[in-house]
Amino acid sequence: MTPTPLQRTGLRWFDYVPGVPRWARVAAHVISVCTLPAVVWRLGIVVEFPFGYDHDWIHRSELDTGFGDVRMILLSVVSELLALLAFGLVQRWGEVVPPWLLPLRGRRIPVWPPALLAAAGGIGLTAVWTGGVAYAAITGTPFDAGTEPGLPTTVQLIAYAPMVVWGPLLVALTVHYVRRRIRYRRTSDLSRRGRTRG
Repeated sequence: MTPTPLQRTGLRWFDYVPGVPRWARVAAHVISVCTLPAVVWRLGIVVEFPFGYDHDWIHRSELDTGFGDVRMILLSVVSELLALLAFGLVQRWGEVVPPWLLPLRGRRIPVWPPALLAAAGGIGLTAVWTGGVAYAAITGTPFDAGTEPGLPTTVQLIAYAPMVVWGPLLVALTVHYVRRRIRYRRTSDLSRRGRTRG
């Protein structure tokens, strides 16, 4: 298989793709950390932190059990891993399969599968978190049914508030990813045709 120009650049799989603007790099980093306050909040349930939680709700929801601890930890790990996927829209591994995936390493990743997944995720996150957190902040509605209003609701709202930017930033990165890759493909096609005519 003939390597693509991107494969011949010598970039490492985690390097930023040439031409990615600063705002896109910053957006990917913001997404990667916007879930961390919620992770800390969930881990506070696991370690039974005494301040800022509705412990009656935790008990009713069976989050104070071993299974509840596993749920909170898994949810935290999965949410952070999903947030880190945003780097695939600005780094080389979002365009070329990384070298540690031996059967497929070095192959060009088609534009649309990751773009469609990212777009669906961005729209869903915007609807759930951007809209949901804004609604909760305006109305004082708890995220979870049965949570007492007051300090526990405020603490949870603060923990989840940074996630309002996840969806919109992911949509913006997706649009940039598609435009950049289509532009690169058109430029490559024109260059190839020029060499053929020459």
